[in-house]
Amino acid sequence: MDTPTKNQLIDSIYNHLKRQIRQGLLPNGAKLSENTLAKEFSCSRTPVREALKRLEQDGFVVIIAHSGSYVKDITMVDYQQLTEVRAYLEALAIRLACENGADPAILDQILDRMDALKNTGKAFDVQTFSTLHYQFHLELVKLAGNNLLTLTYSRLNLSEAALLFAQSINDRGITKTQAEHRRLVDAIRARDEKEGERFMLSHLWRKRDRFKARTQAI
Repeated sequence: MDTPTKNQLIDSIYNHLKRQIRQGLLPNGAKLSENTLAKEFSCSRTPVREALKRLEQDGFVVIIAHSGSYVKDITMVDYQQLTEVRAYLEALAIRLACENGADPAILDQILDRMDALKNTGKAFDVQTFSTLHYQFHLELVKLAGNNLLTLTYSRLNLSEAALLFAQSINDRGITKTQAEHRRLVDAIRARDEKEGERFMLSHLWRKRDRFKARTQAI
């Protein structure tokens, strides 16, 4: 097996940490040890530091002089503001997807996989549901066919965990969320951009209001 180059190591460490942060496996405020990561990837601390700098630039990590690197602690205000911006980006995405006559089959497939998690006879897999939930919204944005929109959306650094935050993880909450997701897919299939845009804003603004209520309660 070829020895990875420095840039490949940096990419590997960066993607590994970003994936763990997005999935909530590394919680807000968690300290990231350069020595531990260097051992894990069998490398020096240099590519680890470069990966952490990239993560800081992308808003995932905070580097504090003479202290270390930490997963960025996202506040309730951050969640509220992310959702406000996200709501209008996704509303634009669904309008463009409708106008372009995009095929929402990939969204149906993701929703089917999410539904199947309720019927396994095992404990509900929140992590997998969260990951699929994120994929659903990202793929919906991609259906718009607008590269700048997709890039802007990805730079919000939404996490799988953040998409479910303030949402009830129970049969009733999941059923309601999935019904709303299906309604969004139906709007794309019907090419009903006005209904899709309106319902997307409604779908996300309720979450934004929950974040705002929590912000005011602090």
